[in-house]
Amino acid sequence: MEGTSNFGPPNITSNGSSKCVPGSFVEVIPIDPRIVENQTTSSAGTVYPDWERAMKITFYTFSFIMAVCGNSMVILTILLNKKMKTTTNCLILNLAVSDLLIGLLCMWVHLGSQIEPEWPFGSVVCKMKHFVQVIVVTSSTLTLMVISADRLVAIVFPLRSRLSPLLTGMAIGLTWLISIGTALPQLIVMEQKELFWKNRHEVWCEESWPRVYVNEDCDVTEPGRKVYYTVYVVVIYFLSVVFMVAAYTLIMVTIVTRKLPGTVTDSIVAAQDKSKRKVVRMLMAVVVTFIVCWTPQQLLLLWQVYRVPGEYPHYIDGLKYAALYIAYSNSSINPLLYGGLNEHFRRSFMHICQCTRLRNRNRVAPESIPGVVETHAETDHVQTNL
Repeated sequence: MEGTSNFGPPNITSNGSSKCVPGSFVEVIPIDPRIVENQTTSSAGTVYPDWERAMKITFYTFSFIMAVCGNSMVILTILLNKKMKTTTNCLILNLAVSDLLIGLLCMWVHLGSQIEPEWPFGSVVCKMKHFVQVIVVTSSTLTLMVISADRLVAIVFPLRSRLSPLLTGMAIGLTWLISIGTALPQLIVMEQKELFWKNRHEVWCEESWPRVYVNEDCDVTEPGRKVYYTVYVVVIYFLSVVFMVAAYTLIMVTIVTRKLPGTVTDSIVAAQDKSKRKVVRMLMAVVVTFIVCWTPQQLLLLWQVYRVPGEYPHYIDGLKYAALYIAYSNSSINPLLYGGLNEHFRRSFMHICQCTRLRNRNRVAPESIPGVVETHAETDHVQTNL
């Protein structure tokens, strides 16, 4: 999330006395937007130079096309190919849906707010922008955690029961329910505000959390905002990352060290080694990309919540834009990982691009996606043990 917007001034409040009561809520007085219509403001808002606007539009156009087209192809590949409808790939499908929604619903909002001096999208989008963003980001995070748990059981504990189709559907539904519940507070706190100056119509979109006096000097804090973002960043993101790193570490150690029982032929050993390398490469690519893309944004959220009042370096706005753009770009990178590291996805993408029917799709062995059962007898044994 972008955090509190920089559009406009803070809420105008009244404490009703010369001293404030610590622990009491700040009373917010509704302001008539036209109260300043006879006054002139010297502020013109943030005016972005043409070169900066052009660069932002170019970068976001590329990311938007990659996210929408790439994740659409991932979804079609899994839906149209019976061999791809495994537990892991159903979860990847859910991840692709989240990534697609980031492209369709989040990228253009962030771009528009970063090239215009005023909030350009109206009150409805202001209410919905963080709500939708929290839903899709939380869903992506939880889906990746479920994938890591499923791979952990399948590879490290192969004799234990794995997710059935019913449990997979329930897990996917639960991720969306948790995501929606996590995002609900955003519908309450996000507000579009405006002031009609004599020389400017000032419009901004910001979070309005209840504020509490911390001392008799009328310094205020937003305890609800601190609790919300602390729980969101620490529990939803960082604990999920810790779990995924631990799970994938065990997976990679198991893949590298475990040997097949009994006597195996040289061809099976070669197939096993090849499969191990592909599994390790895929897992490392997905985890590293996710952490690299999203960690800066999560750290900035915590900084905004706990920063010293009045401390706001001049470079922070540019840093916030870059962090959120990189985070959104993860949705564009994931399809490239699937296509680059998995032959089945890659060939299916080519078929879709060529607008041909996928009549021969079941002949392609999807060996580089963990959990996809192969049709070749020789590699069946290797994949089952992975």
